[in-house]
Amino acid sequence: MHVVAALVDDPSMIMEHKLYWGTVASREEGMYLCAILNTPVTTELVRPFMSYGKDERDIDKSLWNLPIPLYDAGNPKHRRLAELGEAETARIAALDLDESTYFVRLRQSVRQALAQSPHAEELDTLVGELLDQ
Repeated sequence: MHVVAALVDDPSMIMEHKLYWGTVASREEGMYLCAILNTPVTTELVRPFMSYGKDERDIDKSLWNLPIPLYDAGNPKHRRLAELGEAETARIAALDLDESTYFVRLRQSVRQALAQSPHAEELDTLVGELLDQ
């Protein structure tokens, strides 16, 4: 029901079969994508493309119906999104998350932390502009 993303830089990591993954050319590109994908406006924009049952579900590849531009290090908005993605990554990494907690609650905690971020409004604005909304 929610678009989420993480940058994994451990080459020995094994991905679960329901996860989508891709490579990036640089850490900055990865942070740019994480900033876009973890912003609530992205989930709102992809919802019309999602399959429905009881609730929205199966974001699947519908996400790529959005006009997300390739990372351009020469674009100040892209660089700013990469900076904000890095800052949010550090904030989430610093959270005291109890690994024994049910994963749904952990996801809710992370979403709540992102929503309460001092950068939340700027992220929503930049991503909305980027996706021309």
